[in-house]
Amino acid sequence: MIHAYDEVFLQKAETVLGGMLDCAVHSLHLNAQAFMNLFIASGAASRFEQGDIRTITGMSGAELAYEIMELSGLEYTRIQLRFTTGQSREYSLGQILTRCQWETGLSFDDIIDTIPTQDIFSMIEEQQNEMRRKLQDIWPPLPNMNDPAEKAKRTRDIVLTVSSLLIEKVSSANHETHLKTIRRRNGMSQSKLASASGVPLRTIQQYEQRQKDINRAQFEYLVKLAAALNCDPLQLFERT
Repeated sequence: MIHAYDEVFLQKAETVLGGMLDCAVHSLHLNAQAFMNLFIASGAASRFEQGDIRTITGMSGAELAYEIMELSGLEYTRIQLRFTTGQSREYSLGQILTRCQWETGLSFDDIIDTIPTQDIFSMIEEQQNEMRRKLQDIWPPLPNMNDPAEKAKRTRDIVLTVSSLLIEKVSSANHETHLKTIRRRNGMSQSKLASASGVPLRTIQQYEQRQKDINRAQFEYLVKLAAALNCDPLQLFERT
């Protein structure tokens, strides 16, 4: 799997998307699923998926939230941000979605289309309840159980657990090929792509229907398709 950006930027990217959703819900008073839809429609999600450095590391989550409001043409007033006392579930959601997108290479649109945000919230709550049950079973209680650092560590463990579960779920779902996803993002029909690239229409159809393995495609075809779609040839490969 070729990742859009190096793992060294992953935790910062998690912070940005987590902060974006936390700001959207707790400061701008918007719904998480609705704001994810704005994030996708605005084009910011695509930049995030491609590893645009300014988007994943060059701004705070709140700045990204305000930028999405502007790109969406929505009126808003910059207000004093409301910070939750602990890590909010929306912040955790952003971290989880970031890790899932980075690991799978799928778009945010594909991920939340397969597993809606409300279902991810349910997964987070289930893991939180499981964590509470485990702590209740410990006797005598751990002396540092309520220490902020220990609470943060437990929250991180939940994020990583739910991320793994989500990655497994979306990976096993029947998603469209990367070729089809990128073609649709470029607003091209199969016939238009065939004309622009010189790759036979039937061959493109077979790649998208997985009747032919694009990972074994002729190098010439990959280069032509990538040039027509303005992407790296490696982005057309399917995860194996």
